[in-house]
Amino acid sequence: MSQRGPAVRAVLVPLLVLALALGTAWWASARDADTRSSLTSGLDALPAGTQVAGFTDWAAIRSALGLGRASTAAGRAALTDDATLRDLTTRSVIGQAIDEMHRLYGWSAADLDWETYGRATAGSAMVARLSGSVSLDAVKTRLSKLGYTRSGDTWTLSSAGRAAVGPDLASALGFLAVLDRERVVVATDRPAYVPVVVGTIRGDRESLLSVRPAADVASSLAGSDAAVVQGPGFGCSATSLAGKGADVTAQAAAALARAGRLQEPTFTGRGLVEGDPDQTITFASAFPSPAVAADQARVRAVLARGPFIGRTGRIEDSLTGLEAGAQGSVTTLRFTLDPDRGTYMTGEGPLLFASCP
Repeated sequence: MSQRGPAVRAVLVPLLVLALALGTAWWASARDADTRSSLTSGLDALPAGTQVAGFTDWAAIRSALGLGRASTAAGRAALTDDATLRDLTTRSVIGQAIDEMHRLYGWSAADLDWETYGRATAGSAMVARLSGSVSLDAVKTRLSKLGYTRSGDTWTLSSAGRAAVGPDLASALGFLAVLDRERVVVATDRPAYVPVVVGTIRGDRESLLSVRPAADVASSLAGSDAAVVQGPGFGCSATSLAGKGADVTAQAAAALARAGRLQEPTFTGRGLVEGDPDQTITFASAFPSPAVAADQARVRAVLARGPFIGRTGRIEDSLTGLEAGAQGSVTTLRFTLDPDRGTYMTGEGPLLFASCP
């Protein structure tokens, strides 16, 4: 037995080296192909300082609506109308300019895998992953014709170009970068923010997913066709009952007396999944510990039934089939949603069960 040991080790060492080499090659190949979920890829493209992030999975939406590539004028019109009616484009920067962008830029939301948009103190950015049907060389040629000039990674729209594309698109797409390897277009509200976002995408800077509570909320929203993630303070102010009057304040106080005390989350989010005919919507909140999350799942589940405090009617008029729970430090409330009876992806409006103290 003692004589066989070295022989076994001699075999194991090269096998281990080979396994590590193959594993490294697989990891690099997977990273190049970006086999992660669309939501993970999108949020990982935004800088760590992002406080509000919106996400739209255009490929999934086109598929769910039965539009294929939406490569015709009729298909693009149907995408605009149907996705808007079902609250799937609310988090998009360019979802209402599909025909206009197709005419001017040669691509639009109809040609994207996904789009994400984030706001931070340092700037705002949109990152859009182009589908394989789009020629990046053609994209750059169009930019030159529209009056963009290039310096390094940054394409800047000229004054004449701004007049040609109009104020809305000039504001959204005034400063761009086109990254060939990643097949993404980056658009920012100021030129100095372009290299920040490009550096994040290339792995030179930390992304929003390096912020643990944001990553945890994003994980609980995996598979969403549209999503929003909000940092400290933003989720609280967006769902607040402030300014709704003394009656609403009294109703909220009575509800909290029955349900229990609300704790302030560190990050919040909500995600929408298209269905036929109903959708699924998830409200997620990250808390300091699993114990707090479990307690808040119980409290918020009680608040997610009955009169819709701060709004008309009952919560069950639009949100049914409640499933509440906690995974680690994240609380989730998942509902079936009739989009004809309520829309929630703006991230705004009184919402006691997703709110703060």
